[in-house]
Amino acid sequence: MKRILHIAAIVFLTIAFVWLFLHNSNLSDVWTIMRQTSILWFALGLLVNFSALIFRTFRWQVLIDDKNPPAFYPTFFANTVGYMLSTVLPIRAGDVVRPALLARRTTVRFSGALGTVVTERLLDLYGLLLPFVYFVLRHWNGFATDPRTARSFFIVKSGAIGAIALLVATTMLILGVYLFQPWVRRFHQWLGRFVPARFRNAWMHFFDAFAQSLILSPATFGRVVILTVGVWTCLNAQFWIVLVALHRALPFDASFFISGIATVGLAIPTPGGVGGFHKACQLVLTTFYHFDIDASVAVAVMLHIVGTLPVLVTGLALFAHAGLSWRDVKRAPVEGASRESE
Repeated sequence: MKRILHIAAIVFLTIAFVWLFLHNSNLSDVWTIMRQTSILWFALGLLVNFSALIFRTFRWQVLIDDKNPPAFYPTFFANTVGYMLSTVLPIRAGDVVRPALLARRTTVRFSGALGTVVTERLLDLYGLLLPFVYFVLRHWNGFATDPRTARSFFIVKSGAIGAIALLVATTMLILGVYLFQPWVRRFHQWLGRFVPARFRNAWMHFFDAFAQSLILSPATFGRVVILTVGVWTCLNAQFWIVLVALHRALPFDASFFISGIATVGLAIPTPGGVGGFHKACQLVLTTFYHFDIDASVAVAVMLHIVGTLPVLVTGLALFAHAGLSWRDVKRAPVEGASRESE
């Protein structure tokens, strides 16, 4: 019954947000706008999105072990299949599946790889929020004084305040682990007393891998920063490229704004962010850039296609080539955890 209610809630949310997104739009006009998309720019957007996967794979290798990283292909395989699952499922299941798939194909321990996934999420938080805060500060006066956007300015202001608070909290967490690692480790060890005995070593290895990925040499830290900039340059550039492809170009830094707000939509638990992502993009485009409804629908749909198609196609191709089944994916995290307890 709980499973049925969970699925029903997801279906209801998806339908509700899709209806809100398409409300008052003319689908015939939307299709006309989409047909005018520049094929070359659209293809470039797909290539740029795919490039983010390459940067993510190199970054994960460095975080796991800069001196002796796992081989590129199994890391790319685990990364891509994991992100593919996160794209189609209403929860970020890929963040657990990725380290499990890597552990099955390399000597990297599941708990260690999972610890570096936490570090990745913190790095991505900086990559998402710092450009967003920069954009808001740069355009603060423009949005606040323009009569067309002044009434909705609270969205921008609230977003900036929340982003700054989250950045401060994240920085304090990282500094706390970095400066007081022995104390934090003892606290983590105390929490481990509530974990089943056979998983306690894995619990501590998870923390040690996470802490070690924060304590980097200057050269390694520089590589991680460069790769993170590469990831988020690609993810922001794809938005700008889609706007150019649809002949509705905006300044490049508008992609920082769209990306920041769209991520809120992705947090809504619908499959692949369908509905939530689209409505968030539409809100930005219609409220702050004065797009009409049909143009906003066309742009949001194309943004979603470019943002998901490369990882879906690549992930499914790797999935099929490896002869995996859905049962294998569900078993992967369990197997990863089992290896830790042996």
